[in-house]
Amino acid sequence: MTSPSPSQGDGNDRWEPTQNGSDPKRNAAAQALVKEFQAVLEREDQALREQFGEGFNPMEAQARALLWLVALQGIHISAVKQAIAESNGEAVSGWAEDLGKLSAAIAILETIQPIS
Repeated sequence: MTSPSPSQGDGNDRWEPTQNGSDPKRNAAAQALVKEFQAVLEREDQALREQFGEGFNPMEAQARALLWLVALQGIHISAVKQAIAESNGEAVSGWAEDLGKLSAAIAILETIQPIS
């Protein structure tokens, strides 16, 4: 297995789900999602390494990041709309909060001057 990319961290600083109360089923489900997400990151990392070797040029990396973030932003917009239609305020809040973070990341990446 390859070493983790900088976005994956070293395992000591990885994202952990919020612990809502002491509901063991919810915590177990959250931990399962974290493991599944980490597996997806590892598969994507391996696929990118196979396609591009050990490096992208900066423009390729920036373009790929923007495309993925814009796709993720669209998914979050759809989820917010669905939660609104279902009158699920908690879901609207959660999806909208993450949508704001994605929008901020996109705005930052769009300000970076592409170089080759």
